[in-house]
Amino acid sequence: MMKFFIVVCSLVLTMAVIAGCGSTVPAGPVPTSIPSAPAAAPQATSSQPVSPEDAAWAKVIQTAKKEGTINAYSFNMTGDVGLAVSKSFEQKYGIKVEIITGGGSAIAQRIMTEKRMGTIVADLMDANTFQISNIKDAGATVSSADLPVLGEKGVWRVEPGDTDPQKHALMHTLVYNSAFMNTNLVKPADEPKSFRELAGPKWRGKMVMIDPTINSGAANVFPTLIRRKLIDQDTVRTLGKNDIRYTPTANEAQTALLAGTYAIDLLSTGAGYSSLLSGLTSLPVKPIATEEGTVWANRAIGAVKDGPHPNATRLFINWLLSKEGQTVLAKAQGATPMRSDVTDFTPSFLQIKAVRDLTNTLEDEKENTQLFRDGWLAKLMKS
Repeated sequence: MMKFFIVVCSLVLTMAVIAGCGSTVPAGPVPTSIPSAPAAAPQATSSQPVSPEDAAWAKVIQTAKKEGTINAYSFNMTGDVGLAVSKSFEQKYGIKVEIITGGGSAIAQRIMTEKRMGTIVADLMDANTFQISNIKDAGATVSSADLPVLGEKGVWRVEPGDTDPQKHALMHTLVYNSAFMNTNLVKPADEPKSFRELAGPKWRGKMVMIDPTINSGAANVFPTLIRRKLIDQDTVRTLGKNDIRYTPTANEAQTALLAGTYAIDLLSTGAGYSSLLSGLTSLPVKPIATEEGTVWANRAIGAVKDGPHPNATRLFINWLLSKEGQTVLAKAQGATPMRSDVTDFTPSFLQIKAVRDLTNTLEDEKENTQLFRDGWLAKLMKS
């Protein structure tokens, strides 16, 4: 059952709280010995040694269960996604996950306010690597480098700690940013192949896009393509002059594309369209694998320093990156997991075959975010 609470903080925003309840199989105890085989006469038993690492992790699990709950400040695990994750984790370990949702920047501000007040409520932050790195730089996070799951080799599409060598921020989901087209309006022979082509007169007045002054998605794509010399500023400027309709939310742009009001959604995510399926198996939409390349963003998680439930937090992050946790999360999101031994649950019609896959480094994200704050892209596209 999903319960909603109202969490009031006098210095920051009010957020919805999702309390999870369970649905997977409980974990069994760690075996410490192998019993002797049945026989008429007593048989000697042989001991199966428990490594210090296993014993230490068993203690983490035991202490986590005593802590009994986790306060997760999350941008990503909202609605049914949060419910699926919290239910599965509680069923396995008997630990409740209280999910307080909000924007990444607002969550970061709330955690920093709690830190200044000396009363930490948050146990973990779920946003992206850059937002987590911001509070890391302020001393508000701890490393998760010693989690057992990170020792698993050959099971990752991308290593969870690739963008943060100190592993304060661990990626749990991959999300691509792309242009999309309405397949009812754009015939296969007319499918655009690049942003350069979309900057041409053929597509004038036929494109929609979330306002680049409101959302940083575009700021994580075009600056990266420019920095890697895959597109130039003049092309982006010309693209912006192609009579694009800017919307205040990504959902509004996606809805306008699906309604056939526009032929092209210039920049969105497959995960965004996946969330609009509502029981359908397909939608009249297709991602455009532009010649310039496809930029992948991430969703990440980090443990808050001095959080009230440190062991439960470590256990949750470890579980979320396990095969079981990644399966639950990716299936609920309809998204691409970090693990290669877990199915990509992105619906087949939304899976993209990129000309080249591009990922932002932490430095890319820092620079792109500063450009977004300065309004650089909005000025370029709206000039």
